[in-house]
Amino acid sequence: MKFEWEPQDVKTGRKVDSHNRAERYIIGYDPKCMDKNCLVLVSLVDGMIISAGHTYESMAENLTEARYRPVDIDLEDHLPRED
Repeated sequence: MKFEWEPQDVKTGRKVDSHNRAERYIIGYDPKCMDKNCLVLVSLVDGMIISAGHTYESMAENLTEARYRPVDIDLEDHLPRED
């Protein structure tokens, strides 16, 4: 299932993962950043920043292209119902 990220879906502290990986990531904010490109994607395993310098729009594009999904979404809610 492909998730289409929109800028309003991008929130700091939100955890994401990919069905291709066992590792999870968190959307963060770089406090040292002086412009609007301050969003980062950080590994929860080792703290490595895997993507940096994003606006909300560019982070949404990056998450969609990389096929990340939000951890807090229940996939059962998005499956077709059998009547």
